[in-house]
Amino acid sequence: MKDEIKNSYSECKKLYRDIIFGYSEIRVGEFKEKVFVKHLDELDAGMTDREYNDYVFLAQEKGLKTEKEALEFMIEQEIWSDEKEKELKSSRETLRTLDTTKKKLIIKSQLTSLEKEIKPIKQKVYLLSHERTEGMGLTAEGFATKKVNEFMVQKAFFKDRECKELLYTDEEFDIIETEELSELMNGFADIHGNFGDEQMKLIAVCPFFMNVFSLCGDNAYAFFSKPIIELTNFQSSLLNSGKYIKSLITNSKPAPDEYYDSPKKLSEWYELQDKTKQVKDGLFHQGDAGGTTIVGANKSELKTLETEDEEVVNLNKMAEEKGEISFEELMDLHGL
Repeated sequence: MKDEIKNSYSECKKLYRDIIFGYSEIRVGEFKEKVFVKHLDELDAGMTDREYNDYVFLAQEKGLKTEKEALEFMIEQEIWSDEKEKELKSSRETLRTLDTTKKKLIIKSQLTSLEKEIKPIKQKVYLLSHERTEGMGLTAEGFATKKVNEFMVQKAFFKDRECKELLYTDEEFDIIETEELSELMNGFADIHGNFGDEQMKLIAVCPFFMNVFSLCGDNAYAFFSKPIIELTNFQSSLLNSGKYIKSLITNSKPAPDEYYDSPKKLSEWYELQDKTKQVKDGLFHQGDAGGTTIVGANKSELKTLETEDEEVVNLNKMAEEKGEISFEELMDLHGL
């Protein structure tokens, strides 16, 4: 399922509340009964790792091949090939490189151009991965992943807010209907899709979080009143995002009022200031003094980059009037 970013203060506040309480609420079943889905912590993760290894061992005992064995068999039977395996690996590496480059870009037109380059490579990776998975069939690792996902779902759903009484006992879960299990797994996936890294940054930049977070001095115990080891994964993620956003705010100029329209706009403002600083640092380290500027920026983006009390300047017009623009003048114009 595709994660959908929630970009309003009310939606972010609801997710923030769920993070604080350590559970989310959903309705399931024929009568849409409200149930409570506990957010997992490091102890839960450790349990799933152990369960995964046990299921891999069990699957091999029952005769299922490992992914490595299945891949070798596919190549022997000419269902797959070394060339396709290399192509898939190369495409994934290219995607990682382009994603890294994307994170460093500032200007929207540059991002749009790179996204057009990324799209066909993503499509190729998807198609090759699908072909590879279909040819491989059920492997020991695939079986283990399926069973662990079911294990996590069974241990995450509760009847009560305190997350004390499981929605299904072990015995009840063993005989659960396929349709009912599918609904639970989809609900579980939807909840986890609400708390990705990008969403966490939007929650962290909201004043209702940052105002409180700034008072705790980066102290996790002061914020959640419990040791770090007892935090849910979402609570830990929010604290990390809070530290990141706080650092951006501390080292950036204040955002104009219009950027408070949504958490996304506010987050983009502060991240753009950070990227701009990185550009400036890179230029000075390179000793660049040849009129380097930020190419392709539109008027709105230049306004975001400008320093306080300065106006957006038409560089072409300025160059015509002055004859040339020095490196120092370009740095001043772009807030660098």
